[in-house]
Amino acid sequence: MFTAFETRVLNVREYLAMGRERSELIPRVPGIYIWTLDFTDIGKTALEHEPEDVFSLIQTRISAPRGEPLEIGMVGRYRNVLIQDVPPELTRASAVRVEEMIKARNLHLEWAFLCATLFQRPLYVGKAVNLSVRLKAHMKSDSHLSGELERLGLTVNDCAVLMLPVKSPDNIADLVAAEEERARALRAAGVAQPTARNMLNAGEYDGADEDDDGGNDLDAEDDEALFSDSELDAAAAPELRQADQLVRFAESLTIRAAHPLLNMKMD
Repeated sequence: MFTAFETRVLNVREYLAMGRERSELIPRVPGIYIWTLDFTDIGKTALEHEPEDVFSLIQTRISAPRGEPLEIGMVGRYRNVLIQDVPPELTRASAVRVEEMIKARNLHLEWAFLCATLFQRPLYVGKAVNLSVRLKAHMKSDSHLSGELERLGLTVNDCAVLMLPVKSPDNIADLVAAEEERARALRAAGVAQPTARNMLNAGEYDGADEDDDGGNDLDAEDDEALFSDSELDAAAAPELRQADQLVRFAESLTIRAAHPLLNMKMD
């Protein structure tokens, strides 16, 4: 039923450490994306460490307060109320399970950490007509998202990104590339406000990873319009406009259902 869609999980730390081979890891198609706290790195090395060290790392990862209080208010005239997102620690029973699985060399232990990475309160939910352009802009050290993560005591390296790209129609990537070229042509012609602005809202991205050191391409984008709400105009391909409507609605619905920490507006 959902053959036109898929789910991908991107470990940001591993992605940033890669070179040219990472160019196809993020599809250049429309979709929504969900930033989460990454637990998979713990699972990948758990069998190489002592159980108590693994469990201590888990506790540290899940129980640290996520930045400033979410809300502060007064109850009556003398009492302050503070609301903060602090998950409870795991119990001793979980510590025993971790110890037993490590001692038994349970090769599926990594799956449990994948579950925690996928099924948690999101840090941020976003949409893009080109996931590759948008996510690379997010990963810049001076991006808006990087600043918000820093406020929570995190960096992009602490995160994973769940991507849900739209694969239909079959030529969707070609339609995105054509729309990006149209936006470039509008800018070259001196159009003050390119109608396809949200297609290239990360700047003059040429659609290819040309860097040899595995990092320079992330510094070539402009983050100013990262959260632009401008939509594709009537000159865009109908199929691409339909995909844009789809991801916009999916983002709005997901934000309302998931209550991500960093989203400040709904639509």
